[in-house]
Amino acid sequence: MTEGPSLLTVPSATLQRITEVLGTLKRLPGVEGAALARRDGVMVSQILPRTSDPRRVASISAGLVGTSDLAAEEIGRREASHTIVATMEGDIVARKVGEEHVLTVILRPEANLGLVLLHIGRASEELKLILNPR
Repeated sequence: MTEGPSLLTVPSATLQRITEVLGTLKRLPGVEGAALARRDGVMVSQILPRTSDPRRVASISAGLVGTSDLAAEEIGRREASHTIVATMEGDIVARKVGEEHVLTVILRPEANLGLVLLHIGRASEELKLILNPR
């Protein structure tokens, strides 16, 4: 697993809290990796398998969320809350965190998708509070 920030200057305490949230997701059964990126495709923090390029994950995640919003709008729905890409090797879930960030979680086939989605929702709310303290 690789861990850490990308090109951003994020206060170390904030980055540590973000990485803790990602670590909590990573410890769920069947979760292979987790990442938080900006909607412009820049990685904030990640715990990904060594085979995953963090920059590519960030840019693809941003694209998934943007395309999902466009698709929802085109068929008369509100914006998408999350996107699931199902593959033979497991699922990829991309979920918006506020208006500026995307949380991406990579799953193995044996992951309990419902349980993971519940935790992703909680993590998304926690990350919103970390990124936008009031």
